[in-house]
Amino acid sequence: MEYEKMGINLQWKKNLLFAGVFIQENLLHSVFDRYNEMSCKQWLLMSVLKAFDTPPDLSTVAKAMGCSRQNVKQLARPLEQEGYIRLEKSEADARSLCISYTEKGKQFSKENTAKGKFVHEAVFSEFTEDEIDVYYSLSIKMMNGIKHLEEAFQKQKEEV
Repeated sequence: MEYEKMGINLQWKKNLLFAGVFIQENLLHSVFDRYNEMSCKQWLLMSVLKAFDTPPDLSTVAKAMGCSRQNVKQLARPLEQEGYIRLEKSEADARSLCISYTEKGKQFSKENTAKGKFVHEAVFSEFTEDEIDVYYSLSIKMMNGIKHLEEAFQKQKEEV
């Protein structure tokens, strides 16, 4: 498909941009999953863990990843079985599970710093630095738009 030729009017562009988010996600997952030892979402989970000084609980990771606690648990179980992470009861709240790296997970994380750079270079190879700045700014606006969408759906649900 020649996506450049599809932008015939503003509504069509909005449709393509909205659908494009999902299409890009599917394409990225497909390519990534074909060439790596873990799924794209598992790789994201491993990357998100780096952002925390102490082992986060499943709900905290879910919020950071923009998905459900149950989804994080489903992603984490195989990683635990393969020895990358450990799921342990929280010391602060016995009802919640925390995720921490094992030694294998720490090693994977170190090695994947270079792979992350490789991935970013490939994905953004067609972008100028200015375009990356604009895309970053637009992505923030999209995240805010998603918040507005959730609020609108919530309001609509309450009115019914």
